[in-house]
Amino acid sequence: MKLLSRFSCAGLLFVILLALPSLVNAQAIGPRGGYDFDTEDLVLGVEGEFGRVFRDFQIAPSIDFEFGDHSFTAFNGDFRMYLFHLPETGLKFYGSAGPTLLMISSNNNTDTELGLSVVAGMRIPMQGNRRYNIETRFGFGDIPDFKLMVTILFGI
Repeated sequence: MKLLSRFSCAGLLFVILLALPSLVNAQAIGPRGGYDFDTEDLVLGVEGEFGRVFRDFQIAPSIDFEFGDHSFTAFNGDFRMYLFHLPETGLKFYGSAGPTLLMISSNNNTDTELGLSVVAGMRIPMQGNRRYNIETRFGFGDIPDFKLMVTILFGI
């Protein structure tokens, strides 16, 4: 029953993430993948980049799924700020910070943890309105300490 509840919550948040483009000034959404250096497992998920808040920040929520002995679902609510770009390259560097809710499932037990993620990343443009994001995520609290993630964002 707890597993069903976990996937229901993850599914609901995924649907909300997909519905947000019609509610706010959406810019991009796409799949992501990476590596969690704490658990030494692969991570898959989805990320969005939405309208501006607090003048200079963008909302960049993501959902990450990790499968293994101790599977988890991470809900990241990042506030992203583009810091600077390299002239004539299109590369932009950004920083993000925000809360992370971690739902851990292991041996029919479910636990929930809350922490803070700090992100350093780089935006690499592609043709059209698409781009790659490469980022390092540092966790504080009871969440993974270090993840390396790659996202392909498709402009909306």
